[in-house]
Amino acid sequence: MALQQDQQAAGRFPRVYKTSLIIGLSELCERVAYYGIVSNMALFTTSHCFPRLYHDQPSTFTYIFTGFAYVLTIVGGWLADAVLSRFWTILGSLGVYIVGTVFLILSSYFCAHDEPPTDSRVPVSLYLTGLCLVAVGTGGSKSNLGLYGAGQYGEYCENLNHQLKAYFHWYYWCINVGGAIAVLGVAYLQEVHTLYGYVVICIAVLLSGVVFVIGKRWYEPDEEKEEVLGIVAGILRASGRAQRPVQRAPGGCMERWLDRAKESRASEEVDDVKQLFSLLWIFLCLILYFTLYSQMRTTFLFQSQRLRLPKFGGTEGMDGVFLNVFNAATVLLMIPIMHWLVYPWMARMGRELTSLERMGIGMLLSVGSIVAAALVEVYRRQLVQEGRYVTQHISKHTMQAADMTVFVQIPQFLLSGMSEVMTMVTGYYFAYTQAPLRARGTVMGLLLLMWGLGSYASLGLSALFNAISYQMTGTRWFPVELNDGRAEWFFIFLAIFMLLDTVFFVFLAQRYGYKTYRQRRLLADIGTAAERSVPT
Repeated sequence: MALQQDQQAAGRFPRVYKTSLIIGLSELCERVAYYGIVSNMALFTTSHCFPRLYHDQPSTFTYIFTGFAYVLTIVGGWLADAVLSRFWTILGSLGVYIVGTVFLILSSYFCAHDEPPTDSRVPVSLYLTGLCLVAVGTGGSKSNLGLYGAGQYGEYCENLNHQLKAYFHWYYWCINVGGAIAVLGVAYLQEVHTLYGYVVICIAVLLSGVVFVIGKRWYEPDEEKEEVLGIVAGILRASGRAQRPVQRAPGGCMERWLDRAKESRASEEVDDVKQLFSLLWIFLCLILYFTLYSQMRTTFLFQSQRLRLPKFGGTEGMDGVFLNVFNAATVLLMIPIMHWLVYPWMARMGRELTSLERMGIGMLLSVGSIVAAALVEVYRRQLVQEGRYVTQHISKHTMQAADMTVFVQIPQFLLSGMSEVMTMVTGYYFAYTQAPLRARGTVMGLLLLMWGLGSYASLGLSALFNAISYQMTGTRWFPVELNDGRAEWFFIFLAIFMLLDTVFFVFLAQRYGYKTYRQRRLLADIGTAAERSVPT
């Protein structure tokens, strides 16, 4: 109803468009902070402030932090569904987020000097505490902010599916704008002066909260809370009703109609639990997808730093971290192309892709991205072994880089960006529209949980790969220094696993039954009215 009421107000900017813009800006600011932290995490933790112990595995911090932040999203979603309202869950999470960035500022303050600190435990403790608080803030805001914006469209408006698809496309577009700003601006500022970079990150989170609060005057009230475990308990209630006949209310057609509505509500509770399990199987297939996605901000970056970087004014002016801009630029370009051109054209041709078909194509594109990275690595390492390399300095680190332009990585970043549009954007829409109505936050958290598990799977698979290669050859093929290993085989290792995972995903997709939630919402509302109106 929300969109219909807005459209009736002629000459005014519709309320839901205002709320969508506000939510998008809030998410953009939060992503500036998050990706600003992640982009230079490996370089910061290998600086002089941190003991040598932290230098051995520079990507480990990134994997653990990302995994922890996204594992907590299911807790944030559950809190909004069962305990707090979605508004206050988001606002409280952003508050914790701000406190976490203050700890990061303090940590960087102790690292501002060129000499190692007298007691390294101080900056390390402050940094780890800040990361934990940021992870908690991310978990609560990430699982609910996008949902809160989608919820402003109501349940019964005209062309709801089209409106929601457009919303999630532009919501994800804002995410990538924030990521591009973080990589181009914040990450570069952190390399010049770490303290100033973390101050900007703190300001970005503060702006996210301020923008979100400004929109309160236009927000629709939160949906009625109902604990997710109550859905499971619905099975017990439904089974009890199935064992005894429903007590019919005396009267005419209206009473019999209400009785049928009560029975429909009991059946819906059972369907909700079945739906949760169906979604869980689909989401489990995304763990490996997020494992490959995590390579873009870790292994792809390390590969970038070992390729010849462009020079501006005689000095290296483009750190490998800027290659992530190609991915963000691809997403920013592909979202309008897919939403305005490709998808409408396919619909006119009578071949509109389902949500799971789009996600499956995106998974295949991720395989193409990792294979492209493997090909680059083969030729890159060969040049280094032949002595055709240059020495370049990146953030006080000296590296031997192959005499091959870093722009050879464009195909792998391009394929990764296209994969995001197909899989992750559609994944948000799929999770929202297919989730049980009283568990949307939890289901969105469940989707993002797979992101966290994918980060942890990266650690596990790299350790497994190194163990296998050590047993076979006596050397580890995926060391910290890529020039000393054979990282191309690790990429192929991931690609094989991803192909097998995609086959299983297709198997599940062919058997999945889509739910139309407009009809289910009507039945749920009728069933609730029936239980409140007629005694049993």
